[in-house]
Amino acid sequence: MMKKISVIMFAFLAIAGIISCEDNDSEEFTINTAPSGEVMLSPDVVNFEVTETNGNTLAERFVWNDLEMEVPVQVNYELQMDVENGDFSAPEVIGSTTENNLAILYSTLNNAATQLGGEHATPGNYSIRLVASVADPAVEPVISNLVNAIITPFSAYPFTDLYLVGAATAPGWNNDNDNPALYRDPANDNVFYYSGYFVGDAFKILTSPGFWQPQYGESNGAVGLNDGAGSDPGVFSIPADGYYDFTIDITGVTNSSQGSSSFSIAPNANGASATTYTSVGIIGDGTPTGWGSDTDMVQSTFDPHKWSITNVSLISGFMKFRANDDWAVNWGSDTELTGQGTQDGPNIPVEPGTYDIYFNDLDGRYILIPVR
Repeated sequence: MMKKISVIMFAFLAIAGIISCEDNDSEEFTINTAPSGEVMLSPDVVNFEVTETNGNTLAERFVWNDLEMEVPVQVNYELQMDVENGDFSAPEVIGSTTENNLAILYSTLNNAATQLGGEHATPGNYSIRLVASVADPAVEPVISNLVNAIITPFSAYPFTDLYLVGAATAPGWNNDNDNPALYRDPANDNVFYYSGYFVGDAFKILTSPGFWQPQYGESNGAVGLNDGAGSDPGVFSIPADGYYDFTIDITGVTNSSQGSSSFSIAPNANGASATTYTSVGIIGDGTPTGWGSDTDMVQSTFDPHKWSITNVSLISGFMKFRANDDWAVNWGSDTELTGQGTQDGPNIPVEPGTYDIYFNDLDGRYILIPVR
């Protein structure tokens, strides 16, 4: 019906314009589509907590009054979100429609909040607004009131993982060859450790086996990054074959800045003489065989102190690492997913899921990486 009315009105005004032009050739015909009134968005305050299970459920149905135009035309409505006090110069669009309401899922809000810098399980303050516009670029959009939103994002695994690649390491310059994982500091997501055997040569750091970017390397004495839109950084260098402690802090690193990053490479005095175990396994009520027996890990042929197991399914519970199927030597800690186990330390908490697990018997460090 609106289309029909628009056509009739356009024809009427066009005829009037022609008649007018016959009287005054300098008079130009225009159709005034200027909006009248305001667009009010509601509700005006909202609070959302995204969880592991509510992503596909309705978070809110935002509603507003129709924008009235002097000439009937289609009005497009776009919901935008920005951080609190943001200028909406680069907003996240959370939905668009030609109706006067829009249903938004928790997952949509979660994605928008994450893109705007929201952190897992941390409430953040955001602003949501509605922008009403028509196809004619000469008509200024109408912007609604701001809705204050508190959103607590959810990320099942909000961490970056790092892997070795390069001639100094076991996989060589193959980016998908059982690349060893670095061990993330449980108290600082940007700090990683790796104590082990290196060949006297060069290496770099990847975040996803099978992909060359994002890639970390040396840059101006600190850490450089190519996330796929920059240039590859330099290599980290090992002076000679042997055991080394490598530490890297990637805080603030971008394509164009080293941020406050740092790295260090130092000889490990104990690696060459450290005990070599026949086997290391995981054990506990969260593991496939419970507390009754070990699920054995695979020993590296490059470095006998590195152990891994892939695609292992865990259930809610606890686990430990132990050597030679015996409790005489075992490692435990109280931090989930990553940490540094100590002899006879506490049981490691685990959540249900499928994981790749890496363990280093030189220093007791471990990391569980969900298979995605």
